[in-house]
Amino acid sequence: MRQYISDEQIASVMTTRDFVESCDEAFRLYGLGKMVSPMRKEEVSREGEMDLFRLVMPGWWKGRFTGQKVIEERSDVKMGRLGSRTAVIELEDMRRGDRISFDAERITNMRTGAAGALGAKYLAKSPVRTAAILGTGRIAQALGRCIDVALAPEVIRVTSRTAERRAAYQAEVGGDLSCDLDMVADIEACIDGADAVFTSVPTPEPILFDVESHVHISVIGGDGRSTQLDPGLLTRRFVVPDHGEQVLKSGEFLALCQRDETPRWVKGEGDEILNIGHAALGLLGHLRGQGCIAYSSGLAVQDVHAAATVWKRIR
Repeated sequence: MRQYISDEQIASVMTTRDFVESCDEAFRLYGLGKMVSPMRKEEVSREGEMDLFRLVMPGWWKGRFTGQKVIEERSDVKMGRLGSRTAVIELEDMRRGDRISFDAERITNMRTGAAGALGAKYLAKSPVRTAAILGTGRIAQALGRCIDVALAPEVIRVTSRTAERRAAYQAEVGGDLSCDLDMVADIEACIDGADAVFTSVPTPEPILFDVESHVHISVIGGDGRSTQLDPGLLTRRFVVPDHGEQVLKSGEFLALCQRDETPRWVKGEGDEILNIGHAALGLLGHLRGQGCIAYSSGLAVQDVHAAATVWKRIR
């Protein structure tokens, strides 16, 4: 019998620090080859007058857990809008035989925020005194909390297009932080003097064109419809992806491909593209302070590790 764990139960046993530590270990195990995250699978089909989009993200922790995240979106074609959306993480404990399903919202948000923060922890020049976040949505909120824990900055600056969204962010996140939170009206003021910039904005047109050469950039991407960076940044700075093949479906990389240009990957032996797993293991320390781009498209191993951590605390 499959057991079900709700977002409320997850929140009761996992703090922000727990999510950061879970993601950090997942990245290290990924770098060691002990956790595996294959390419995610996307399917589009029809159910009557509805378009069904299905995203499956499989991953496993060798000898311990297998799992996948499944997201389904049904769109009303006639009305031109989203009809419904469901997201669940399915986990199997290979040693005990337990099969568990989890609400995916909280784990997804927090592990995504943790990934952005850890990208800076691995690659930015230390200390990161000023962190700049572009965006105020749920992922940007998770970013703020995770940056506070992982990097301990003096101040986090956040910007969004509307005063209402900035005020909502302040109200939602401000009380959770140990550092100062500064809400600013435009991108230029937000990134001025920042040691690291974090982007989480679903935008079809670039919003970040350049920053000082030493400033780290963490991008929360993975969507072909969104292009947050000037694609040229990917050729001028070292790029450290979470998944070298999967990120190519993101907007910036698609635009670069149309130009017949190649990202400035960090290469290892045999022309291997080095990724966030290698960074987590300390193998890219020589790039600190060189303004790397840590590009996150989302790994199932993050979901599997976080879900496994929750399960071990609840069972």
